[in-house]
Amino acid sequence: MSRIQYIILSDIHLGGYNSLLTYIQEIPRNPNGTRYNVDAQKTSPVLRDLADCIKEIVNSINKGGKPQIILLGDVLELALGGLNDAAMTFERFLECMYSGKNSPFFNQILYLPGNHDHHLWETAREKQYANYISKLKPKDHISAPWHTTKMVDPDLIESDLLTDLFRRNHKSKQGKVMIAYPNYEIRGKSGRSIFLTHGNFLENIYSLMSSIQRILLPELSGPEGLKSKKKSGFLSRIARMLPFQSVPEPNRPDSIYELEHENFAWIDFFWSTLGRSGKVGKGVGLIYDMLQDEKAVGKLSDNISGYLLRKLKVFPFFKRMVRYALSFFLKKAILNVGQSERGMSDSVLSQEVIENLNFYLETILPNQWKAETRREFPTDYSFIFGHTHKPFETLSEDLGLEIRSVPVYNTGGWVVDTIHKMKTHGGAVLLVDDDANVVSFHAYTEGDIRSSFHVPEGYRNPLYTDLLAKVNLEGRSFKKLSQSIESEIELRRKVLRARVVE
Repeated sequence: MSRIQYIILSDIHLGGYNSLLTYIQEIPRNPNGTRYNVDAQKTSPVLRDLADCIKEIVNSINKGGKPQIILLGDVLELALGGLNDAAMTFERFLECMYSGKNSPFFNQILYLPGNHDHHLWETAREKQYANYISKLKPKDHISAPWHTTKMVDPDLIESDLLTDLFRRNHKSKQGKVMIAYPNYEIRGKSGRSIFLTHGNFLENIYSLMSSIQRILLPELSGPEGLKSKKKSGFLSRIARMLPFQSVPEPNRPDSIYELEHENFAWIDFFWSTLGRSGKVGKGVGLIYDMLQDEKAVGKLSDNISGYLLRKLKVFPFFKRMVRYALSFFLKKAILNVGQSERGMSDSVLSQEVIENLNFYLETILPNQWKAETRREFPTDYSFIFGHTHKPFETLSEDLGLEIRSVPVYNTGGWVVDTIHKMKTHGGAVLLVDDDANVVSFHAYTEGDIRSSFHVPEGYRNPLYTDLLAKVNLEGRSFKKLSQSIESEIELRRKVLRARVVE
């Protein structure tokens, strides 16, 4: 008999106006012109119905023992929303999950921050550092702060903010929220491993500072600052005689500690604090939404062109021509970068993410493992991440990775990013049993708003078999969830149209 041990959820963006798990109130005739408001003191219908479905799944499978909730990043929306709205919506989440006389969930939540809630890691590690210093004797040497926790058996750090919010719920006086960052290992009873991370480091933009340093000041990285892999074959030697050669790419950091150390301030500033900076933050949020609308991007690029050419002393006709040309190319560049970042395609992963994911599995994870334990890096493991808002489950080779036979799962996301339907966008909850078997509960994709259980093709496991036999996805709770999701998606699209188009 299987027993669910972990419930894994990510990218719920609590407090964000585009989150399906945040309550949005429609006010058609507000004198200030605001038609839609976040009301974080009310509970989103999707949040309420999702919690009911997760409880039904757990109660159908488990006959004892409470699974732990793992929140895999971008849970509190600290980039495009206020901390107060994020905190109150997190309380609504806790109320839904831990309501009733006997909640089926363990009262200690594990939280791995992502990019939109990276600041929670910063506050946690500052607390960790203060605790470390308090135990030293006067004049003892003080080590530099740590930038990650261990992946294997980490010393978890309690989040004071999230724990206090947890304990405000009268049913959860012993509740705790513990933080690990950015990688975490789950080990099943048979020794099989699952590696978890939010996934933002799979996009180049989040390691931008590392790239800039290696381009501008490669000597700081020693002789390996810039390098390219040299192939030794006959054709490769002939190719190197040609006059035009490819330029070596910056040598990326090969340890998670170095990757985070070099980029933490950039991630924290741009994705976890800037959006809360008064009118500047509101502008950042509006620009973020405008990136997915071609007409709105055209307006942005025209504004930029006008500013850049404001002091150009030429005939007005020529100036208009230059402005039009500059605006045209800026628009193309912004759409290319912005819409790539937002994942505005029906492919589940971009080529950039595929290449970085292969490097993460082949290099980053094994290097961290080697630094923390003398055991051999496992050959039988699964990998779980979020960030992309596109749920899937498949084998690594089917994604185009060089590394083979690794089951890869994505938790999807619970936000509406675009005005137009994106078939692959959707939300999933990953269920993990005590032997590290994984099943993905797809609550929805925008292309198919129906609940379903998934495993990689050919990877049936006992938990999957039990779920199919014991959980009726055609039942009332799951139909209600689908109806709520469909209705709330349309409401979020109205919000986006009001912000971007109207």
